[in-house]
Amino acid sequence: FEFLSDDTIDIIAREAVENTAILFKAIKPKGGEMPVVMGSGGSGILLHEAIGHAFEADFNRKNISIFSEQLNKKICNEHINVVDDGTIPFNRGSINIDDEGTYGQKTYIVKEGILTSYLHDRISAKHYGIPSTGNGRRESFRNMPMPRMRATYMEAGNVTESDIIASVKRGIFVDKFTNGQVQIGAGDFTFFVKSGYLIENGKLTQPIKDINIIGNGPKALADITMVADNAKIDNGTWTCGKDGQSCPVTCGMPSALVSKLTVGGES
Repeated sequence: FEFLSDDTIDIIAREAVENTAILFKAIKPKGGEMPVVMGSGGSGILLHEAIGHAFEADFNRKNISIFSEQLNKKICNEHINVVDDGTIPFNRGSINIDDEGTYGQKTYIVKEGILTSYLHDRISAKHYGIPSTGNGRRESFRNMPMPRMRATYMEAGNVTESDIIASVKRGIFVDKFTNGQVQIGAGDFTFFVKSGYLIENGKLTQPIKDINIIGNGPKALADITMVADNAKIDNGTWTCGKDGQSCPVTCGMPSALVSKLTVGGES
């Protein structure tokens, strides 16, 4: 109860009113393939769902993941670093020790555009002949551990968010998502955009609503051409489901430009 201070309640109420007021002005834009600027923080759910699962070692050990043959190969822009971290203090996705007795650690999945590691439990680590990364997690003692994400995020880049927006002649900026569907092996996804803006001639203009973005996670990662310096972890209440098991996780990313995604809007 001490979390819900007067200041916190005031912030929550103000954000709810402001977000609702914007929706009254929002439009449904024309759809098609276009550049999409992902806002910092909550856009990390795309990184988690559409890309992160494909890095889990059980999918790669069984040759289900699109990344099964990509270890130590360049898969995206050299300015991109993707981390799965179990060591962030007081973070929802952090673990001191995983459910197989391995210490939590910070694991670079992608380092300077190179796929450097999968996320391992003890079974996959033995298969690949390396130590576990501390990702062996289970919902409870009733379940078997398997490779699961912890706090998955992209590190900051070398430009500003305003620089990224200014580089787009026509596209959209999205910062909040709701429902989505992902095909884990191939990484095909669709996400419903809760809020965002049109980008016209390098400026944010009209608020948008009632659209979804459609694409392929690994291809979207490869199509990220600019990464901003505003990295942010979205400390929400994310829960990840896999094989009927749920585990607490977090995600995050800086603002980033995906050069092309399909936007479902007006025809």
